[in-house]
Amino acid sequence: MDLGSIIQFYRTKQGLTQKDLANGVCSVSYLSKIESGALVPKSDTIELLFNRLNMDYEKLTSYDEQTIQRQIDQLYKQITFDYLEQAKEIVDELNDIITPFHEIHTQNYFELMHFYYLIKTNPTEKFKVNFQDLLRLETEFTERKLFYFYKIVGFYYNCHLNAKQANHYFHLAKDILEDHNLRDPEIYYLLALSYMGMNKPIYSNYYVGIALEQYANDLLYRKVTDCYHLFGINYLNLEAYDISKSYFNQVLKSKPMGDSPKVRSRATHNLAILYYRQGDLDYALELLFEALNNHDYLYDTAHTTLIIAKVFIEQGKHDKAQEYVTKGEELLQGTNFTKVRHRFYILKHQLQKRTHEQDFIDRCVNVILPHYKTIGENGLMKELLQLLAEVYTEKEEYLKAIDYYKQLNELKI
Repeated sequence: MDLGSIIQFYRTKQGLTQKDLANGVCSVSYLSKIESGALVPKSDTIELLFNRLNMDYEKLTSYDEQTIQRQIDQLYKQITFDYLEQAKEIVDELNDIITPFHEIHTQNYFELMHFYYLIKTNPTEKFKVNFQDLLRLETEFTERKLFYFYKIVGFYYNCHLNAKQANHYFHLAKDILEDHNLRDPEIYYLLALSYMGMNKPIYSNYYVGIALEQYANDLLYRKVTDCYHLFGINYLNLEAYDISKSYFNQVLKSKPMGDSPKVRSRATHNLAILYYRQGDLDYALELLFEALNNHDYLYDTAHTTLIIAKVFIEQGKHDKAQEYVTKGEELLQGTNFTKVRHRFYILKHQLQKRTHEQDFIDRCVNVILPHYKTIGENGLMKELLQLLAEVYTEKEEYLKAIDYYKQLNELKI
């Protein structure tokens, strides 16, 4: 380990001059020779310099490359199981230890897992610079670490509601997992999640079934509850309401997960959608307001607000619907939730009977529909194609209406 270079690194990182660091320890010229590698300093001088830098000399020198790699492996496990406080301790420790003088593959591996930690703790942040830098590291990884790379990139896209891209990377990860006999049930759950986002419930059920079996074998009951919830959503999208309801009720009755505000609010939200689709609007609203009071995440709050507005429209309470459309739009200001912002835009124009306006049609055709296609949102594409077909029929532009009905029929859900 080049101690001189490391001392220089931490000195400049902390904004200290050579005079600042050397004061009371050694001469400036002596420190300069240490940093340049011109001499090997005494151990007591090194310890004094590291103390001045608030660095643990023994700890730093005890971390060889293999030890750091094992710590990064442990970081991955803590993040995967949502032990984020423990993950933060490891991140902070490795941030102190790893320098530009460590092996480049160690630095790259930590960069990947640090990014994973960031998107787990702040899933709605873009991290644009970090992500673009990360994508360039693909060729630096092989086998197990390449599996991690594809999984983490897919997870990033999933957090940003791009189910199609997420699904692509999750499949790349799954292929490596199976080719190299690795084991990670979460990749099957994430594949199921991406297929759910693409409104392909049969595919989603296939992969969530694999995940459920492996989680149950590992006695990971919190993850089993997540699988039940996903089954509930998929059967809801298949209009198998009784089966869907049974899964949501299993989630709500599970202990201790059913008592978690996050789990309970999401299950209650989806159960409300079920009752909304069955026409029990009053009970749907009751459940939606319960969910709204327990949400921790802005996206969940905005989504529930959207469904509340739709229920009020169905009830003919247009003033209340407009109130919640406005609340939703205010919630979304300055956020990256493009998909749900489009949904509020469409709902507002439907509520205000402005769907025949050319500006609205142009935005739907040129902006919203291409966005839905890019992210693989088949369910929302279907809704929008249906709306456009009806609008053109009402405008007596039958050729355009026929085209959108044709696209609708060709769309495989």
